[in-house]
Amino acid sequence: MPASLPRTRHFFVVNPVCFYSHRDMDEIVAGIHHFFKAQGEADGVSPEYAVHISRFPRDAIGAIRRFAGAVPRGVPLRVYAVGGDGILFDCLNGVVGLPNTELGTIPYGMENSFYRTFGQNDKNIFRSLKAQTGAASVPTDALYCGSNYALSYCLIGLESLTNVSSRILKSRHGFLRHYMPDLFCAMNVYFNYLGMLMNRAVFKQSYRMWVDGEDWSGAHAIINIANTPMHSGNRAIVPEAVPSDGQLDVLCSGNAGMLSVFRMMLHYMRGKHAEHPDLFSHQHAKKVFVISDSPLMLDLDGEVFYDKYVTVEIKPGAVRIIAPGCAMNEVGQGG
Repeated sequence: MPASLPRTRHFFVVNPVCFYSHRDMDEIVAGIHHFFKAQGEADGVSPEYAVHISRFPRDAIGAIRRFAGAVPRGVPLRVYAVGGDGILFDCLNGVVGLPNTELGTIPYGMENSFYRTFGQNDKNIFRSLKAQTGAASVPTDALYCGSNYALSYCLIGLESLTNVSSRILKSRHGFLRHYMPDLFCAMNVYFNYLGMLMNRAVFKQSYRMWVDGEDWSGAHAIINIANTPMHSGNRAIVPEAVPSDGQLDVLCSGNAGMLSVFRMMLHYMRGKHAEHPDLFSHQHAKKVFVISDSPLMLDLDGEVFYDKYVTVEIKPGAVRIIAPGCAMNEVGQGG
């Protein structure tokens, strides 16, 4: 890099919960230090970087803001979320609004949905520090709900309830993923569907809902307000969603009966909603407003919130995402 150009600062935020043991996490952190030490020896210039271990939810936001505050004006900053979609959510909310700042995801969590939006299923590409630090970034839209930004989705209804149950399963039996990944995935899918059926037996909710001012009020088993196609790991639930088109993809299903809810969910989880217009409604929008008489459980990129009055809107180009190994036209194609 020419001496006249400011050197990029790098800030890594590591979520220890995403690693099976502290030893695994320590190896990743040591790899970061080794990479920048070798780079400094090769370039003859000491690189500017730091590693922060996240201690609790939202801890990353303050850490990012403090580090960014010490970066000289005009100097580029790259923030890397090391872990799963949860730490990416925190880092996004720390990065949005900061000048000259880009966000990268280095996937080590149990569920890493967002990086697959870039058409890649190879985690090693995104785990490569050489690729991450040298890759270009692309402008990416974000959802804005309440005071939170999210990259992928806002779920309301049956699926949000079931996802919480699924995370309890993963927290209790996640160790199986390291020894018996196929069995763990089968258990997760089985309990996911079982939970949907059980929740459906008691879940009967009507909403007052407007999509860009159009009245969508009524009973909906699922409301998925998507910015990207991928969630729930490697599932392209809303394959039409593109995170750079300045639009939300609003997908709703009717309040199906018990005999048809399993069929509906099979189509939904496989991203086949467009083939069943009798079961699903889909529309592009800029803003969605939902009101409920009782608090709604919102699943916002895996983070759970409760509110009776929900506004979700798109923020075009809210953040620049580092996209190693990807061309700009690949963004949004899914994996």
